[in-house]
Amino acid sequence: MRRVGLVVNPVAGKDIRRLVAWGSVSGNREKINALIRFLQGFVGVTRGTFCFVYMPDPYELVEVARKEATFPSRIRFEKAPTPAFGDATDTLRFTEWAVQEGVEALVVFGGDGTNRVVAKRSGNTPLFSLSCGTNNVFADTLEPTLGGMALGFFLEGGVPEAEVLSRSKVLRCFSETREDIALVDVVFVAKDILGTRAVWEPETVRFVAVTQSSPANIGLSAVVGRMVSISPKERRGAFAWIGQGGWRVPVPLAPGLVREVGVEEFGFLFPGEPLRLPQGRGALALDGEREILVHPHEEWWIRLEDQGPVKADLRRILELTQGRSGEHGQRGHHAQAWPHDGGRGHQ
Repeated sequence: MRRVGLVVNPVAGKDIRRLVAWGSVSGNREKINALIRFLQGFVGVTRGTFCFVYMPDPYELVEVARKEATFPSRIRFEKAPTPAFGDATDTLRFTEWAVQEGVEALVVFGGDGTNRVVAKRSGNTPLFSLSCGTNNVFADTLEPTLGGMALGFFLEGGVPEAEVLSRSKVLRCFSETREDIALVDVVFVAKDILGTRAVWEPETVRFVAVTQSSPANIGLSAVVGRMVSISPKERRGAFAWIGQGGWRVPVPLAPGLVREVGVEEFGFLFPGEPLRLPQGRGALALDGEREILVHPHEEWWIRLEDQGPVKADLRRILELTQGRSGEHGQRGHHAQAWPHDGGRGHQ
């Protein structure tokens, strides 16, 4: 039986930025609804038998979805035999187990932080990432029904993998004894506590590096995004040194929270070229959350790499399958009769 891994993070979208800004909480009820819509979209375009092996969580989100919605018998579910402590180790252990089990894809409901943890163990398994967190730069902001359809078309062999799968960039940060990765941004914060983990105080930020940027993103990657756009597929990233002087940039740190940040120096990163981070007491925030305490006199570096996790382009899958019926992924019999200019023609 064909198997798909499923991660629904109950913690995603609930950090302190909901209190210090105006972001809405991505509650468990909404996650359950989104999962049901995703699965219904998947069912609507597939004919085969599939098993969704899912990450256990303390709130039993998948179990609730199964009770509230009806799915055909060819769609099966299996809870993974991994722990459910309600923290990031749940995601890490589940991903490692699912990849060893040979799942064909990993569906991730979460934000950049959730996807970062999955990416540490996903290897060559493609990620179908749907935004359900605070920072959603890596994850796709797409109606879950369409995400389910995209997965279904992909698994039914409706699209060439080379056109819809690509390696993502990562930022690897490392010292002599420790290392970690970020999918979107690495930030040095001059505050040596992890606390609530989220970063929303711009006066503490000293350095930002990104794998991608856009003026339409929210979060600390927007420091760079206010100056230059870098697509996920470009073989470069960028960095900015932050201080009191320099170019004053208005940055949307969180929903409804815009603050000015001073950019004193700006530059580009290219794969394989290391860059030393600021020294001194502080913390490194990875994809929006403080993860690593930096000790005095400890030397940290970052390096852009282009061999990160494999990510599916959901919108591209939907584009490539335009005009197809649900019957075995074939095109409708009238498809070739459509005028080439997209119109109905004239008499």
